[in-house]
Amino acid sequence: MERYLINYIKENASDEIVRKYVDFFKVELDWYIYNYGEHISRRYHREYKGTLKDKVYQKVQDLSALYGNLPYRNGDRNVLSCAFFPDKTLLPSLGFNVFSSVFQPVGKSRIIGDRKSLYIKNRIKRSLSKGSFSDLYNRDLFYSLEELQAQILNTYRKFDLRGLFLFTDQYFSSKYLIDIFRQMNRPSMVFSHGLPAIYSKDVDNRSDYLMVWGEKIKENYVRAGFNPDKIKIVGNVKYKKVPVVQELKNSLDNVLVIPCSSVLWHQHEWGTPQLVDRSMVVLYLYQVQRVLQRFGVKHARFRPHPSIDYSWVYGFLDKNFYEVDNQSLFDSIHSSTLVIGATSTSFLETLMEGVNYLLYEPTDEKGCGLIRFKKVPPFDGSIPELNIAKTEAELEYMIRNKYQTPSNILDGYMQPLDLSILKNIVE
Repeated sequence: MERYLINYIKENASDEIVRKYVDFFKVELDWYIYNYGEHISRRYHREYKGTLKDKVYQKVQDLSALYGNLPYRNGDRNVLSCAFFPDKTLLPSLGFNVFSSVFQPVGKSRIIGDRKSLYIKNRIKRSLSKGSFSDLYNRDLFYSLEELQAQILNTYRKFDLRGLFLFTDQYFSSKYLIDIFRQMNRPSMVFSHGLPAIYSKDVDNRSDYLMVWGEKIKENYVRAGFNPDKIKIVGNVKYKKVPVVQELKNSLDNVLVIPCSSVLWHQHEWGTPQLVDRSMVVLYLYQVQRVLQRFGVKHARFRPHPSIDYSWVYGFLDKNFYEVDNQSLFDSIHSSTLVIGATSTSFLETLMEGVNYLLYEPTDEKGCGLIRFKKVPPFDGSIPELNIAKTEAELEYMIRNKYQTPSNILDGYMQPLDLSILKNIVE
């Protein structure tokens, strides 16, 4: 029995163009169904209009796309990069001449676009922020995008673009650009931007290559059915080196709690939809507070996922115990003497910054956590030396015995950054 509306629409589409763009817009169409509620932070709501600064920045990008100087030469390693690299000199140092697309602009210059592309991009944005489902699920829009794709294809050929860099393949613009580069017979690659919470052939499998942080992440993808030849190990673009700290800060003086993210504003896969109980983030914080109070802890900070509204969560909490953490992640970790949290990329970053991270993941007999998702490596119990508290009693035991997460847990999941392989892929 079919339970997923978007899949039903795709499979019963009136023609191939409609089917193609329902596939491309899967995530955005999901937002009309699953993106709602006070618990989702304002910035993640589909009707979010941005701050004044955001609007000015976008206007600068649009004007740059229309009137900016775009120096290029045929024969150069010209690439389109919609992935964010903290070090802006990184790609140029490898010999790449970097541009971005008006559909996923990066920075304030070197953006390729035109009036028609801007018009359709803004039409999509209006449909998402103010419109109804049928404004985006719209045959005329799909055919306009198909016509525009042929025009963009000619432009990209003129620029002699040799490769496409992305941070995910889940959004419309990523799929649209991948399709254009495939018609050009030029490679596309997704750079992992976090520790995977799901290994599925429905996610980040559309591009020609998937660039991951370490060998064990590649192994997990291969076990999920990915072609091993498409997965390349390059490290994390944020870390040119991977620090390993043997002695971690590990006291109850200043505890940070990173709860589970009980929100899902779109579906990752094409199967039966996953529905999440939003109260689990609150339940998680209640449980950790109860354990900490047994050790005489009077105060702790909490830091939910950015997609969850802090004030909504805080409305449920004991304000004499919990304090909202509004610092940058780096400052938040450095001011902590212990982090207790759910499975998260922050787990690796915390260990690299010299602070102990106790994994607390309440888990049922089927291996599912509070939000009913199956755990994936390294958080599924497959690494014997990594202790994971599945109950309040186990978390209390770990704190009482001053358990320290082994720093070598990073081995295989993170390696120093090395993008030299790109020079072999992008010719």
